[in-house]
Amino acid sequence: MRAAVVVPGGQYEITEVADPSPGPGELLLRVTACGFCGSDLKARDAMPAGTIMGHEFAGEIVGIGTDVSAGAGADMAGWRVGTHVAVLPALSCGRCEWCATGHVIHCPRVRLVGLGGTAGAFAELAVVTAAAAFPLPPEIDPRHGALVEPFAVGLHCVRTGRLEPGEDVLVVGSGAVGLTTIAWARARGAGRITAVDPAAIRRAAAESFGATDVLTSVDQAEAGAYHLVVECAGRAGLLDACVTAARPRGRIVLAGVTIEATPFQSWAALMKEVSVGFAVYYTPEEFRTVVAAFGSGLIDPAPLLARRVELAQVNEAFDALARTAASAKILVEP
Repeated sequence: MRAAVVVPGGQYEITEVADPSPGPGELLLRVTACGFCGSDLKARDAMPAGTIMGHEFAGEIVGIGTDVSAGAGADMAGWRVGTHVAVLPALSCGRCEWCATGHVIHCPRVRLVGLGGTAGAFAELAVVTAAAAFPLPPEIDPRHGALVEPFAVGLHCVRTGRLEPGEDVLVVGSGAVGLTTIAWARARGAGRITAVDPAAIRRAAAESFGATDVLTSVDQAEAGAYHLVVECAGRAGLLDACVTAARPRGRIVLAGVTIEATPFQSWAALMKEVSVGFAVYYTPEEFRTVVAAFGSGLIDPAPLLARRVELAQVNEAFDALARTAASAKILVEP
């Protein structure tokens, strides 16, 4: 099969590699579409040469390994060749306490697809466990299955923040995580939804996803006004401003990734008794919820899709991702 593999210098090379085969409990997928993620951009230079990246993806079942149970498709009469699925890119053991409670990312034996744990989907074929595959109903465009993962992140953010209908939400950063968080805040009946981003193109996208008002800086947010603040920008130094914007006993969720130290004035958070939590990844139940929301029309994934490219255009697409402020997704269709 053809695949985009990491080569020294932080680039990809399109090359022929051996076709993978499904083992016990696994499915072989022909990749329908795979999204480009900001975390891919950050991680690419750290990946060993030969790595196949790509973790936001969907595919069509073309092979079924032995001992495959219904898994995530428990409502089906077993798996079938030709079924289109979205993939939760964390292949866990299925037996530990974390798997039993749905927090598969914390499984001590988890393998992250496309991020060094196992081969990803910037390739024509990929192998995943049946438990990580979520069947797409026929009313969902198979390519939109690649957007289940980013919308699951947004859902996880609002669930981590315990958002209740009518509550006011501040979303800092209007990249893909911010936009999907806004979409879920709207779907779950939030009151005011304020989005913050310095880029005009992202502020416009936030409004189209359901933001009721937009700001260029978090410092412009009304102090003490928000029940929930979700920081999706991943920039050091934002936590103090988030605390300022939160109501007394409000909740703050940090979903942006930064490797920089983030000091903050803890006394302000203490006096307000705010709760500060963190959100990363998602659960199988959240994947099922997103698939159902796509199917029912509660969530329309189409606005998150910017354009589609071929496998040979992977380097070009990553270069575009690095230099643009746009937050919509580019999908590669191998």
